Amino acid sequence: MASLATLTFGNTRFAIPSSVSPGHAKDLRSRVRQALRQGDRRLTVDCQEWEKLDLNMLSSLIQCASSCREHGASFEVANVSSEIRADVRALRLDDRLGLLD
Repeated sequence: MASLATLTFGNTRFAIPSSVSPGHAKDLRSRVRQALRQGDRRLTVDCQEWEKLDLNMLSSLIQCASSCREHGASFEVANVSSEIRADVRALRLDDRLGLLD
């Protein structure tokens, strides 16, 4: 799938593609769980290409954030557009996602 995973200085980085499908959301959850099983403790999801709020992907991100917390790992969403950030805040899910200002 187009959800990429790369290892950079001990930080596993994933990317959300611009055209999101339910398969991308499932793939992201799977890759994050795999990274946690392998012992990775710093995970970042790059949202720069994510153009339109997709509830499946948002749900997947929240599940990933929760899994990371359960494993004592850090989870960061990076490069979130102001539009998606506003939508997440309107849904009052920014704390669950761990969105930083």
